[in-house]
Amino acid sequence: MDDDSMISCMLMSVCNFASMLPEGVSRFCKRIQEYEEFLKKRDKMKASMAALKKENEGFAEKEKTLLLKFADLTSKHEVDMKELRKRLEAEELQDKAYREALDVQRKAFLEDKEGLKASLTQATSANQWLIEHGFQQVVTYLLHSTEFNSALGDMYTKLLNHGKHLGFVADYKAHESRQPQEQSSFFQPQAFDVFKESVLKMERLTYPYVGELSNCFGKPLLC
Repeated sequence: MDDDSMISCMLMSVCNFASMLPEGVSRFCKRIQEYEEFLKKRDKMKASMAALKKENEGFAEKEKTLLLKFADLTSKHEVDMKELRKRLEAEELQDKAYREALDVQRKAFLEDKEGLKASLTQATSANQWLIEHGFQQVVTYLLHSTEFNSALGDMYTKLLNHGKHLGFVADYKAHESRQPQEQSSFFQPQAFDVFKESVLKMERLTYPYVGELSNCFGKPLLC
């Protein structure tokens, strides 16, 4: 290639480069702006990442603290539960012992109750016999007692001696006056039979008040 052709090609190339230079500069400026915006976004993202990292570290610390608190609460809860279980077991044992003691007292009470029932039945029966038969037996024993019959016999003996004395005096006077014995007021051939009938009547004697007492069982005291 000759020099002219070469110069022509060089001029053409320069002209083409000159025509493309504004667009290239525009594109370069645009790329520079985009790169600057990218750098700003990157810095902003780095700041955001740093903030997130710091916040994440704060959350990690909080999580660690919460885990420690949770572990402490869990430990305390286990201790409290152990103490509660021990207290409940102790209360259960105490309640069991209390129920057993109450059961023993209840059985003792029932036994005492049955004993009291038997005693009451026996006392009622004895009281009934005392009221219905006892007073009559007491009176019968008194009337047949040695003390009563001794005093009564002594009184009869003294009364008989007094009668003998009166009879002797009356008989002596009748003998002096020649009065027949049939006319004397002391002449009573049937006296011994009357005396025997009187003794039998006394032995068969009943006492109305004692009979009334025998009908007072189960009634008020002012029977």
